[in-house]
Amino acid sequence: MQTRSADPAGRAAHALRHQLRQADDQKIIRITAMLDDVADPAGKQAILDPLRDRLGSLKPVRPLRFARLLFTPFEPVIVPPSAWRPGDVAIPRSVLTPLSAVVRTGFGAEASAIDAIIASHKTDATDVVTVAGLALWPRAAELLAVSPTPGDWETTGLRSTVYPPLAGAVVTVPRRAAWLRCLARDQAIGALAADQRTIENILRSMADEPPEGCAMVVALILLQAPHAVPVLRECVASVRNAAEKAILLRALARGMEQVLTRLEAPSGVMDEIARAPLAAAGQEVRRIAAFLGEMDNDSGAAAHRPRLKAMRERLDQACRERFAEGLAEGLVQPLATASDALDAAGQTLLETCARDLRSLETVARKVGGSGSYDQLLHQAADTVLVAAKSGTLTPIRTFRLVEILAGSDVATSMYRDTVAKS
Repeated sequence: MQTRSADPAGRAAHALRHQLRQADDQKIIRITAMLDDVADPAGKQAILDPLRDRLGSLKPVRPLRFARLLFTPFEPVIVPPSAWRPGDVAIPRSVLTPLSAVVRTGFGAEASAIDAIIASHKTDATDVVTVAGLALWPRAAELLAVSPTPGDWETTGLRSTVYPPLAGAVVTVPRRAAWLRCLARDQAIGALAADQRTIENILRSMADEPPEGCAMVVALILLQAPHAVPVLRECVASVRNAAEKAILLRALARGMEQVLTRLEAPSGVMDEIARAPLAAAGQEVRRIAAFLGEMDNDSGAAAHRPRLKAMRERLDQACRERFAEGLAEGLVQPLATASDALDAAGQTLLETCARDLRSLETVARKVGGSGSYDQLLHQAADTVLVAAKSGTLTPIRTFRLVEILAGSDVATSMYRDTVAKS
């Protein structure tokens, strides 16, 4: 009886996963929001795991919960269990639930204080994440450092012998989570250089940590603050203790290798640009380009120059493809298929798309292929003019779109020509 009753549920879950693979971004975001209210963690994981790459690109806002808050500092280095091997500079997603349970149990009644801080908030509440995280992360490191293998460890699919070294590496991050968050937030608001004092605080006593933990911290620094490369190199070079310096140099090399390997992977960050919402693509390109540029100028990374060149070429191609796709889907197609004059909502969507395209184009030109963008922007402006002639766009809406796409000089010239002909 149990087998027969389980089969329909299994088939339904399989069918849902298949539909989600074919779904557009907005549908995936809606279904993810629905699944956040489902109490069955195993069921949610089975459905969402095949979509982790796309969710990583979309970065949907999700409810802020204890486990999600606990592992916020790790987000860039969380990988599918199938992609993880002992000793990797990453943590497998399957260990998040048992590790979170260890921490929550260790907190005891104090866990309710964390719950109260994050109640009704979501992952985009940055100040709440910081306040609650500062109360959670240091204590979590202490608890995980002395915890025996969790009783439900078998649910991770990993051997019990994996737990001690993995836990030892994991605690390296929450011990420095407050400083890592400062570094990431500085970069998020546009800081052009990493703060040296913050880097020094992150590296302090790090030589006492396991090698995997040290390299994981370096990888997190580089993934979230790509301009940190020269500051990291300078801070490590200034260490006087030879043994400590050697440990940090190994961590630096290993962390850099982790980030480069991530960029080179078939489902790596280059592909994320293709899947990312157009509004986020420009920022992602800026981050990758900054890292590649810093690595190019790093005297200790000379051996990586051929890899960097290949990555920059792939980045250029990814930018051009994402721009062309965004132009076609967000501007050309809506204008070409409109059967009537666009309303205010339709105009807003077009202007938003045009601004996102220009944001991507501005940073993508610095990577390469600038001629492609000139051609595509001319195509977009021509499409706008055709729409104006057909009555899809009013003159004012036409001028506004042309101004965004081609600049104020072109829009002003077009306006004067229109006035002269009227």
